[in-house]
Amino acid sequence: MSHPVPLGRAASTALRSSRLLSLGGAILVSSNLHALEVDSELLLLVDVSIPGLSNVQFSDLMDSYAAAFSSSQVLDSIQSGNTGRIAVSMMFYGNSNVQQVGIPWMSIGSSSDADVFAGLVTNVNRPFSFGFSDSTAALAAATPTFGTETGGADNGFESSVQIIEVAASGIPFPFDATETAAASANALNSGVDLVNSTSLGFFGGISEGYYEQNVIGSTIEGVEPTSGTSETGGVLASNIADGITVTVQTGASMSVSAIPEPSSLVIALSSAGFFLLRRRRD
Repeated sequence: MSHPVPLGRAASTALRSSRLLSLGGAILVSSNLHALEVDSELLLLVDVSIPGLSNVQFSDLMDSYAAAFSSSQVLDSIQSGNTGRIAVSMMFYGNSNVQQVGIPWMSIGSSSDADVFAGLVTNVNRPFSFGFSDSTAALAAATPTFGTETGGADNGFESSVQIIEVAASGIPFPFDATETAAASANALNSGVDLVNSTSLGFFGGISEGYYEQNVIGSTIEGVEPTSGTSETGGVLASNIADGITVTVQTGASMSVSAIPEPSSLVIALSSAGFFLLRRRRD
């Protein structure tokens, strides 16, 4: 269940991902000439609060991410999109003072890309954070990292879909529910399309309800945000792989549907050319 957010962003998403027609011919030009086009941008937002997640559980989580992205299940879903690649980044959060990028944005479109990401994930350093988890500050820090799509600085990638996958483990900051819900709504209104969460660790049962009520959300028609819990250990890798697969397939489907039909494109180009010719003659 998600908190109320405006739906029906299909039109705005298509507009944002569309390409501009050049005035002189039939060339489609990217709105950001320096950005690599991908099917979706996926931010893994990981709660590292102590005592919510032990060092052993953190290592298990990182190994599970590595295994998931290296699996044929996830890679097949990545390659099913229009470009056959996604952009991924990992950010850590904890108390109000900890919001830190663990892995900068990178592209995954092949098994070798996935292996590079897996190596980075399994060797990433865990920031220290003790106390309550500040999901409000985490969402505020995460939103602009997607780049121009969410009002931030260019991150080197451009896509139709921006997604946040939260791994929650700490106790939410007390009395912060209203602010957290507002931060989530702001993320969705700023251009983030989907926010999901998975709660794990010692306080997974406590955090799940909080994230379900105040954090997750979707602006994609027909796509509901998800929240749940997972035990650490062998089952975690499977659960993460299943969740990432569904998330990536959502982005892949939207990237494919955003491509104009050839007949529509020809009509648009013909109309544009006729309009320019008519005006020149007039």
